[in-house]
Amino acid sequence: MVDIVGPPSNATRCRPIAANLRELLDSAAQATGIDKIVITSGGQPSNHAPHLKDVPCGWTGSPRHDNGRAADLQLVKNGTTLRFTNSDGDQVAPFITACAARGANGIGAATDYMGPETIHVGFGRTTSDTQKLVWGKNGLSANAPQWLRTAARQGWNNPADDFLTSAALALSADALPASRSTVNARDGLWLRRGPGLAFDRARLLEAGTSLTILGLDGEWARVDLRGDGLIDGYVFASFLGTSTMDHPDEGVEEPIDEAAIEKLLDGAPAAPANAPRRAARRKKD
Repeated sequence: MVDIVGPPSNATRCRPIAANLRELLDSAAQATGIDKIVITSGGQPSNHAPHLKDVPCGWTGSPRHDNGRAADLQLVKNGTTLRFTNSDGDQVAPFITACAARGANGIGAATDYMGPETIHVGFGRTTSDTQKLVWGKNGLSANAPQWLRTAARQGWNNPADDFLTSAALALSADALPASRSTVNARDGLWLRRGPGLAFDRARLLEAGTSLTILGLDGEWARVDLRGDGLIDGYVFASFLGTSTMDHPDEGVEEPIDEAAIEKLLDGAPAAPANAPRRAARRKKD
């Protein structure tokens, strides 16, 4: 299990979070390589009596925290607290996607909301509130960063009970041969040098980039950009779209745009020795 600590006794909302929320956070953290979750603000009583308002461990602010149904939290990976900006949430986006996929339907984050390290994850205002919302500054959905919208939507569109079939098994090298796919993230997707956020970024792959999935390491897909069967890096599998092609031309070599590939992979291995001859043939044709 992931180390989940807090909330501190002096927090505005210092009561424990609900068991189902703790289970959700633990599962999402394990799926995305998070080592520790620090809860800065946890649960509060649901009694809105005046004598409980704005007192230590009383009731304050949003009812989303009632009975521990929401938490404000920070994510720690390899001893470092993950950060984000209003324009780049790459470090925390996979975790948000995993939370949304597991049933979290209230998610907030923005540097001008709770700072660059703290996110809100939880359920609706009541047990019957299933509305899916994200928000940013002043708690307004209109102020939610675009990366937050994208990450949450990706999770809501891929519920956790479908993960093993729609994401893992469908993309697993053990279950199927290597399959074609495309980048399905509007703002692009980072190619990393290993299966996790701790690994360096190699290059941002634009939306629609075609690639071959060679297999999975957890929720990270091993991908081949050149079509030569070699691993070029890893991407978060939830942001990949399934191919619409049923391989009608199987066995026919697909033209390779080597110039475009070189732009995608900075410092990638040199092209095969016969590449100039292929280029020359294309030019001659």
